[in-house]
Amino acid sequence: MIRHLRPPVDVDALVADAVARGRVVRLVVAGETKAATLEAFADALDFPGWFGGNLDALADLLDHLARHDDGEAELVVDGVLALQRDDPFAAAQLNGVLGEVALAHPRFHVSVIER
Repeated sequence: MIRHLRPPVDVDALVADAVARGRVVRLVVAGETKAATLEAFADALDFPGWFGGNLDALADLLDHLARHDDGEAELVVDGVLALQRDDPFAAAQLNGVLGEVALAHPRFHVSVIER
C-alpha cells in the first residue's frame, strides 16, 4: 500500500504508529534532485556499493528488501516536494517505482510525505 501525506505530518507519530503495528520502519529523506534522492535511498537503506544509482536499480533493491523482510515493513519517504517541483518527471517515476513495489508486496507499506 502506498499513501501520500501532506503537511502537517508528525513523522515521529507516523513512525511510532507503524512500530506499534509491528512494522519495521525505514525513513528516507528525499533530495532536491533525482540523483540526490537515489543517493538518499542508498544511504538510508544501506544499499550495497554496486547500487546502480538509477530507478531500475532502486526498484530491484526495494523488491529484494520487501521479499526478505520477515514481517510487515513501512518505508517513509519524506520531503519529496522539492523533487516534485524541480523534476516532476523524476518524481512521477519514483512514485511509480514505490507503487509497484508496494503493490507486489502487500506487507511492504509506503508513506510519501509531500513537503
